[in-house]
Amino acid sequence: MLSGYKTYILACVTVIGAAASYLVGDMTIQQALAIVVPAISGAFVRHGIATTAAK
Repeated sequence: MLSGYKTYILACVTVIGAAASYLVGDMTIQQALAIVVPAISGAFVRHGIATTAAK
């Protein structure tokens, strides 16, 4: 059911969680970005590997 989408879902949840933590004041913008950037990078790497492997 979630085959192939788990990484994207995890990246989305991470971004939402970091944004929520920033908005309620639990973290600074630098801390939130330190969490968000690797999550998004991981999703892009996953997409690139899946695209290349499909060829």
